[in-house]
Amino acid sequence: MEAASSSIDTYYISGSKLKQLTNQTSQKIVPSVRLIAYSTSAAAAFAALANDRTHDLPISRIYTMGIASALRRLLSNVATHGPTIFRRLRSRSGVYAFIAFLFIYLALIRYCSFAFHRDPTSAFFDPARGYERKYSIKRQRDAESFIHNANTSSFHQKVTPKNAKMCVGVASVGRDGEQYVEATIGSLLDGLTPEEREEIFLVVLIAETTPSHHPIYGKTWLTNIVDKVLLYDVSQPQLEDLIQWENERDYRKKAIFDYTYVLQRCYNSGAQWIVIVEDDTLAVRGWYPRTIEALAMADEQYPPKKGSDWLYLRLFFTEEFLGWNSEEWPHYLLASIAVTGMTAVALLLLRQFTLKTTITNTMLVVVAFICCPMCIALYFLAGRLSMQPLQPGVHAMPKFGCCAQGFAFSKEMAPRVIARLSSIRSGFVDEIIEAWANELNLVRWVVIPSLLQHIGGHSSKGDDYGSKSKYSRTVAEKIWNFGFEMYDDNIR
Repeated sequence: MEAASSSIDTYYISGSKLKQLTNQTSQKIVPSVRLIAYSTSAAAAFAALANDRTHDLPISRIYTMGIASALRRLLSNVATHGPTIFRRLRSRSGVYAFIAFLFIYLALIRYCSFAFHRDPTSAFFDPARGYERKYSIKRQRDAESFIHNANTSSFHQKVTPKNAKMCVGVASVGRDGEQYVEATIGSLLDGLTPEEREEIFLVVLIAETTPSHHPIYGKTWLTNIVDKVLLYDVSQPQLEDLIQWENERDYRKKAIFDYTYVLQRCYNSGAQWIVIVEDDTLAVRGWYPRTIEALAMADEQYPPKKGSDWLYLRLFFTEEFLGWNSEEWPHYLLASIAVTGMTAVALLLLRQFTLKTTITNTMLVVVAFICCPMCIALYFLAGRLSMQPLQPGVHAMPKFGCCAQGFAFSKEMAPRVIARLSSIRSGFVDEIIEAWANELNLVRWVVIPSLLQHIGGHSSKGDDYGSKSKYSRTVAEKIWNFGFEMYDDNIR
C-alpha cells in the first residue's frame, strides 16, 4: 500500500514538474508564436484583398497596405510583450541594444515620411506634395511666352520636310474649358537651337470635322510655327463616320483614326524618326537632343541582327504602376527569408567567437522574429522606387508602362503600327500597341527620366471622376510623372 502511495506521489510530482516546465516553455515561446501568427494573418488578409478585383487599388498599393497592417500588429505585440522581452534578454547590453534598435527604427520611419512623400509606390506617399507642380509650371510659362512671341506677323519659324530628321505629330481635339495644346506645342519648340529646329517637321491635326470649332484654328501663332496644319482630307464615307463618332462621343474609334492619320502623314514626310505626342503634355527643355541620343542608344542596345524589332521609345510613363508586383511575391519571400537567415547565422557566429554572454537564445529569437521582420516591412513600405530607384538612361519596359502620351517610332516600324491600329479600329492606342507587342515579343524602350509631363486635368474622353480616380483627382490628373517635376534646366 505504501509502495503504491509512493508511486502515485512520484507520478504526481513528475506530472507537476512536467506541467511547470510546459508553462515555462510556453511563456517563452507563445509571444513569438503570436507575433508570427499575427503577421501571417495580416499577410493572408492583404493577399485576399489583392486577389479581389472589386476595388480599384493598384496591386503595389494593396501589398504596401498589407505590410503596413502586419507591421502595426507586430509593433502592437512588441508593446504588449515588451516587459517579457526585456526580462528574457537578461543582459543589460541586450536590453540597450533592443532599445537602441527601436529608437533607430522610429527615426527611420520619420526619415521615410520626409524623403519618400513623392513616391506613389510608398506607404509614405503624400498626394498633396507628390502631385505638386514644380518644373512643369516653369515649362508651361516658357511655352506660353514662346506662343505669345509667335503670335505676331513678323515671327516665322518653319522648315521643309526634306531637311527633317524627325517628324513630330500632334492630334488636337477642342476641349471644354482650358486648351492644353498651346503649352504642348510651345514646350516642344521652346529652347531648340536653330539647327535643332531645322531637323524637326512639326505636324498638327485639327481633329474636328468642323475645324472652326477648335479654339486654335486660324490663330496667327499656329501658322507661324507649325510646319503643317492638317485638316481632315478624307472620302465622304470616312467623313460621315467621323461626324457620327463626334456626335456619339465614340472616342475609342475616333482616337484610333486620328492617331493613324497623323502617323501616316509623318511617315509620308520621309523623316527617319516619328514622335507622336498627345495635346495635353509638356516637354522638358532639351527634349530633342535627349530623344535623338536615346533612340541611338536603343538601336545600339538592340541591333537588328538579334532577329527581332523594337517597337517604340516611350517618352512618358507614370511611376504609379512600378511598385511591388504580385507576380514577384515568391522572389520577395525568398529574399526576406534569406536576409533573416543570414542575420541569424551572423549572430550565431558572433556568439560562438566573441559575444557568448550577450547574444542569448532569446536575443536570437527577438532579432529573427521581431527586428528582421520590422526592417523588412519598412523596406517594402518605403516603396520600390525609393529602395530601387530607376536609373537614368534607356531601358526595356515590357510591362506597367502607362500611357500613350508620347511614343517615338522608327520610319521602318511606322507602317506596321498603322496597319495594326487600322485593323483594330476601336480601343485605346496604348492598350492595342501593348497587346500587339506582347504577341510578337517586340522590345519596348523607355527613356528615364521622362521627357514629357501630362498636364491635362480633364480628359477629352469624359469620365473624369470614374472608378480610376482617387486622391480627389480626376482620372486625367492621376496620369502623372513624379520624376519630371525634379528636372532642373541648369543640369543638361
